[in-house]
Amino acid sequence: MIIPAIDLQNGEVVRLYKGDYAQKTVYSKNPAELASNFEKMGAKYLHVVDLDGAKAGSAANVETISKIRGNADIPVQVGGGIRNEETVSLYLDELKINRVILGTIAVKKPEFARAMIEKYGDGRIVVGVDVKDGRVLTGGWLEDGGVDYLDFIEHLKSMGARFIVATDISRDGTLTAPNWDMYAKIKGINVIVSGGVSCEADIKKALNYYGAIVGKAYYENKVDLAKILAKRIIPCLDIKDGKVVKGVNFVDISDIGDPVEIARRYEEQGADEIVLLDITATYEGRETIYPLIERIAGKLSIPVTVGGGIRTIADMRRIFASGADKASANSAFVSNPELIREASAEFGKGRIVAAIDGKKIGGGFHVIVRGGRDDTGLDLAGWAKKCEEFGAGEILLTSMDGDGTQNGYDISMTKAVVDATDIPVTASGGCGGIIDIIDVFRKTNCDAALCASLFHYGKATVSDVKSEMERNEIPCRK
Repeated sequence: MIIPAIDLQNGEVVRLYKGDYAQKTVYSKNPAELASNFEKMGAKYLHVVDLDGAKAGSAANVETISKIRGNADIPVQVGGGIRNEETVSLYLDELKINRVILGTIAVKKPEFARAMIEKYGDGRIVVGVDVKDGRVLTGGWLEDGGVDYLDFIEHLKSMGARFIVATDISRDGTLTAPNWDMYAKIKGINVIVSGGVSCEADIKKALNYYGAIVGKAYYENKVDLAKILAKRIIPCLDIKDGKVVKGVNFVDISDIGDPVEIARRYEEQGADEIVLLDITATYEGRETIYPLIERIAGKLSIPVTVGGGIRTIADMRRIFASGADKASANSAFVSNPELIREASAEFGKGRIVAAIDGKKIGGGFHVIVRGGRDDTGLDLAGWAKKCEEFGAGEILLTSMDGDGTQNGYDISMTKAVVDATDIPVTASGGCGGIIDIIDVFRKTNCDAALCASLFHYGKATVSDVKSEMERNEIPCRK
């Protein structure tokens, strides 16, 4: 996730330089309005820090944080001055903040952090690891906590912590790039990168971690968050026998044309990415279409995601060598969830997409594998959450009931997965008109819409879709 930062001092939005309270710049006097603007850009989470609270040791900007919470419908995490259970309860129970960040108290009283994780759950308690010269600092970055940051993180893991915000204080507010060497040494825990993000290249690199906090780079116009957070339009090319095909409910396949020509045409129209799915590779038990991937990727400048027949790390390595940017798997991940963890560790989570085919079964949604042939019995939202926990960077969600019908996306299915996870979700299956894309973006917080029939049959172009999104005030990449 890309997480915009709102640092508060005296009710104003500020940024410090290397954690120095004497070196600050005020960027807004209306934090609640700023939070609303971040939500409109497409942010899925907000990072709020009570700087006065961090320094004083008790919450100081509660009224302002309450206004932020009331002005934004997206999740919010708050840190700064949270050093007792009353403050934790104030934020989580009364203000309905989604996560609190424990900093100083987690260093000085680790048993308190453990107790809060046990009481509220590891998804609602985040620990801030503020580092300078390898040491953890406390008290609003003013005191040496007396512990090495890696030793501290190992202790947090043993306590059950699942998320940390790791900040190199010497980089914070400097726009000099995060301390990637520091992050590379942190293993086995979800890391939110903080401090030094300066450009889109930094953000792209940070996508290999759970999230990245962006503050000064946005306020100083170094990155265009509206562009980065915008909704994506992704044409899908189902491949069979080297041709683009399309079916209905995964059957009744018809030939659409040459994949290289079609992919190039969609890029010219403004597609943000292309997805290539070898739709029979898994079922037929054969390798995927490496030469075709190389031909298509060689002609495009936009990212290419490939799925179908991917079973091993070696398969992914070969796909990436052929020019793909991301690898997507469904059946293989269900059979061996550890493969997600291994792939994320080897290639970075930003390149690993969990493809999930869902179908309405009884009163819920189940995960379907082997090209739509086998019902696993797995609960859809539960499996999506597990994919995230194992290290998937994105979810490509396809409604089997909607696939190829052109009757619209399955809103309830999409919303169930989006609400259960924090990573980007692409909605797929059922798009028959531009209004369906508008609908899924309005009614869910999905990050992208994948389309096939709409474009293949000439009912609309990618540029048509984006023009309509702009008219409906849905952020899109131009």
